[in-house]
Amino acid sequence: MTASTNQTDDRLARIISGNGWFCIVSGSILLVGSVVIADWFELPVWVIAVVGFALVPYGLILRSNAATPAFDRRIAVVATVGDLAWVFGAIVLLVIPNTMSAGGKWALGIVSLAVLDFAILQIRELRRKP
Repeated sequence: MTASTNQTDDRLARIISGNGWFCIVSGSILLVGSVVIADWFELPVWVIAVVGFALVPYGLILRSNAATPAFDRRIAVVATVGDLAWVFGAIVLLVIPNTMSAGGKWALGIVSLAVLDFAILQIRELRRKP
């Protein structure tokens, strides 16, 4: 049984919406707790704040586009490329020694697994015929 265009786009829009919420919540946590998180990650505070500051509007953009009646699948392509870039960047940071604390590397790895899950779900839905 194949899904109709509307069902596929609805699933994709829900995944993008969830991805947006994840970005908004994660970014907000990074902004509010930037001093503590930076200390725990052994990174400069500005690095944590910049990432948080970028994630919140990005998540809002994903959410607003997912909520439109005429969902644009190109948004999902952009989000998927962004998610895969995040995962690749995280892998680089995880394998290079002395980039951050061990706890920071664990946290980045766990978050990156969630981001990878979003990318996989988005790819799966994008591969379905529109």
